[in-house]
Amino acid sequence: MPLTPDNSKSASPVKIERVVEDLFKVPIQLTRAPNSKILCDAMIQELDQIRTETPNGKPASWACDVYTTISNNCNLHERPAFQELTNFLMEGLKKFGETMAYPLAENNLRITQCWVNIYQHGMSQEIHNHANHIMTGVYYVKAPPNCSNILFHSYQADTMIRPPIERDTPYNNVVASYSPQPGDLVIFDSSLRHSVQVNASEGERISVSFNATM
Repeated sequence: MPLTPDNSKSASPVKIERVVEDLFKVPIQLTRAPNSKILCDAMIQELDQIRTETPNGKPASWACDVYTTISNNCNLHERPAFQELTNFLMEGLKKFGETMAYPLAENNLRITQCWVNIYQHGMSQEIHNHANHIMTGVYYVKAPPNCSNILFHSYQADTMIRPPIERDTPYNNVVASYSPQPGDLVIFDSSLRHSVQVNASEGERISVSFNATM
């Protein structure tokens, strides 16, 4: 059916109302620790001790190369030296839970896993998410200039045929990149897929990762 009558010069074109709405927003919460230098220095000393005590716990299913304690020492939040950091992580989790409108007062919000990841030059992490958890976070203890960014991958990235695009927009972007700084805390939904780029710096990139549920 034509939008305007045929052979009519006097009739005005039909005005089409067009509205674009954003659906299914994905929040990423970013926070900088107020005493980040003091906290990070204390964490580096503690994590150096953990590294001497704990062999690399990288799961056999991981194709990447990284030092991690995810499979053999993932209760770091229970160590006394982690108490200040754990308190900061819990504050961040509560704020993220409020953003998501989770009934925090009716549930026992808790960290269930907490481990260290150390990326030396050339190391990275493949795309993954954290099944069977609600919230996931990363606290950056050491992040030298030009070290690897954390990448967040859209749910649409592998599910549709994607034609060429003329320019990047919020609607066609399927990867978001964040460059960490020491003392940064990043919290996101555990189902969100993410990865870590190759560490291009000569220094180590040290982060404390954690999962939470309620």
